[in-house]
Amino acid sequence: MMMGFFIHSGFLVFLGFESSNIPITNVYESFISLLWCILFVYINLDYLYKLPSLDTFLMPVVTALSLWALTFDGGNLLITVHLQNFWLIAHIIPIFVGYAAFTISFSLSIMYLTQQRQLKHKLFGPLFNRLPSLEGIDKLMWKTISFGFPLLTLGLVFGTFWVKTQNILGEMWYLDYKVILGLATWLIYAALLHMRLVASFHGTKIACLTIAGFCLVLFTFIGTFFMGSKHAFQNVNEQSHTKILHIQ
Repeated sequence: MMMGFFIHSGFLVFLGFESSNIPITNVYESFISLLWCILFVYINLDYLYKLPSLDTFLMPVVTALSLWALTFDGGNLLITVHLQNFWLIAHIIPIFVGYAAFTISFSLSIMYLTQQRQLKHKLFGPLFNRLPSLEGIDKLMWKTISFGFPLLTLGLVFGTFWVKTQNILGEMWYLDYKVILGLATWLIYAALLHMRLVASFHGTKIACLTIAGFCLVLFTFIGTFFMGSKHAFQNVNEQSHTKILHIQ
């Protein structure tokens, strides 16, 4: 995994030099950047908390997202705003790292439900012996969501400031699909934290809501393009995209 991460990092640097911007100028680059964030957050969390067997559940997700990213390679789904703007970068980076934390919390939720099923049906195989306790997985879910939520909040605040000051989406910016879904994602994870802190919910309910939240994260990340969102990647040719990127 570490070798793959370093190769991935090198490729990310290559994409950055090629586009002369942070590598999020199209859907493919954005996927690559998001995957890098997922691995970066996982490696650091694993170092801090020793996450046994999480890679068994996380790597299939990373692999699936990598294969999905390849379907956008060479396409014309390009970002149509100037990437040198500070507020845009401040908006994207915290959100990507927050999404990475939510991806890990999703993997932990699958781990939790798997462990719970094994205990219920008394399937004490090799996988069971490698998994942490339900209580341990629950605490790790809580930590990853607690890490990702403030970053998501920060990214949304910066994004709101950027959209309002630059007038990117017009006066009715708050009705844009991606803005609405971004707020819905924030509300789901806010509800998760509220349930944990105030109502002391644990276990299956939190795991299922975490899975639902991650599905909404994926839909917010890419699905809004197919809904005609202005706050998304647009079908433009490379020549027009190059002109856009050099405005200002």
